[in-house]
Amino acid sequence: MFKNKEFRNYTIIYVLAFLLCGVILYFSISHYINEIDLIYHKEIIDSDQDYTSLAETGRITYSPAEYSQDINEDKLSLFVSCYGIFAILGVAGYILGLKLYNVPMSAITTISQSSEDVLDGDYSTPDFSNFTEGDISQFYFTYTKMVTAIKQSRDKELKEKEFLQDLIADISHQLKTPLATLTIYQDLLCNPNVSDKKKQEMLSLMGGQLSRMEWLILSLLKLARLESGAIEFVMKNQELLPTLQLAVQNVSMLSEAKQQTISISCDDKLILNHDRDWLAEALTNILKNATEYAPNGSTIELSVETTAVMTMIHIKDYGLGIEPEAQSKIFKRFYRAKSDVNENSIGIGLSLSKGIVEGQGGDITVSSQIGKWTCFTLSFYHIGK
Repeated sequence: MFKNKEFRNYTIIYVLAFLLCGVILYFSISHYINEIDLIYHKEIIDSDQDYTSLAETGRITYSPAEYSQDINEDKLSLFVSCYGIFAILGVAGYILGLKLYNVPMSAITTISQSSEDVLDGDYSTPDFSNFTEGDISQFYFTYTKMVTAIKQSRDKELKEKEFLQDLIADISHQLKTPLATLTIYQDLLCNPNVSDKKKQEMLSLMGGQLSRMEWLILSLLKLARLESGAIEFVMKNQELLPTLQLAVQNVSMLSEAKQQTISISCDDKLILNHDRDWLAEALTNILKNATEYAPNGSTIELSVETTAVMTMIHIKDYGLGIEPEAQSKIFKRFYRAKSDVNENSIGIGLSLSKGIVEGQGGDITVSSQIGKWTCFTLSFYHIGK
């Protein structure tokens, strides 16, 4: 008959309360009738006159026998009327109470089913638009926020798991070549027929491979920390020019080897909210890329443009340029253009730069014309100014 134990318990409690009220009503009506009966008989007993005299004076209209018969009939009518009304009110109260009781029970049932769905991986929340404002509506709102938070946490966990799997696969793939090379060199060094001069050459090559592996691992760890949000940038309102100079200094050996000039055009009083060390690393990676693609003796331009809205840092070289279809891919991890001039390049520098710039609230874009020039632009909005 009832949907669940809660409805059955509600009915039992209501019926017991109804019966108790009925008993109280019975004794109340009986007490009221007895009081009237007592007043009638007390008036006759306390009077010095007999019943006939009292009737003649109009003080009483019933004889004791007539009174007893009428009071019994009235008593029966009163009980029937009162209990009829009491029963109607009781049924109406039960239905109303059941309806009011059903509202929180319906909410609990809906939440319970939705919770089961969440445990099964279904994070879609029920439609709560039919519920009016109040505690239950607030409860639904809080529950929806909780499910959304759980879903976001789950999605983040899955994303981090996938990222970790991809990172391990990338590291394994990138380390295969240098490890294989080192193994070959090691076997050759163990050969007694190899001359000392050749051994020195191989040791030098092995040192280069080890340096490359070290740089690769450190860069991948930096990139992993960036993409997982583990790096906290130390943002300060500070002069931008020293940051640009630091980046140029980091690639000075590369540019000097190719007799390239890196020009800086920046107001020495320009202030930008940034992390100097990390932004210098992002610029270093882009400048290193520019020195590789720019011809010997060319100029690489590092300039800054500022407006009321943003500050833009441009790094422009006059080298090979980037194919249009490659421009949307060069920031991806391990992407290498077909025209890559450095066979040892692994395509991680620009991806690292992108993570650093975006981590400091900026954007990085590239534009290029084949055979003429390439320009990377780092844009930082003046938030709160």
